[in-house]
Amino acid sequence: MSIELHCPQCSKLIKAPDNAGGRYGKCPYCERRVYIPVPPEEREEIGVAPMDEAEEERERRLRQEAIALESALAHESPRPPAEGAAPRRGGPTREIAGDVVDLAGEVQRYLVSMRDSKLEQADAAAARLKRGGQRARDYVQGMMVDEMPLEIDKVPPPVVKGLLKSLLSRLEE
Repeated sequence: MSIELHCPQCSKLIKAPDNAGGRYGKCPYCERRVYIPVPPEEREEIGVAPMDEAEEERERRLRQEAIALESALAHESPRPPAEGAAPRRGGPTREIAGDVVDLAGEVQRYLVSMRDSKLEQADAAAARLKRGGQRARDYVQGMMVDEMPLEIDKVPPPVVKGLLKSLLSRLEE
């Protein structure tokens, strides 16, 4: 029995001998180099390693602890608020060269701006988050793996996770 395939260049039907499977040959019509696949009955199935449920649970718990710690640290203001300024509320903060980045607030601003198609405001929020460095990336990553994603009015949770994924890729640039 022979192996039948179509040339990707000229789309002609090619018949190759069984022992040619897994190697390259030339199309007899256009002479393009063509990979000859191994017949399905000869393919070897590769098993998947079992998932370690205990390790997965430990990683999830560590992410939740990190988010809780960030939230607790947010309540410890790195510098007193300016006179007349409203008290800061929200999630974790990060002080960078005298500038305080409110991670939770900036992520919220980014998501709401994206929901409302206010791309300039979303860019500004992403730029402020980028100043948060690795801590901001870790915070956004933690939000992505959290089973209870941030709730944004009129935005389904899968869309929120997609927006967080795009934000994370922007922070890693």
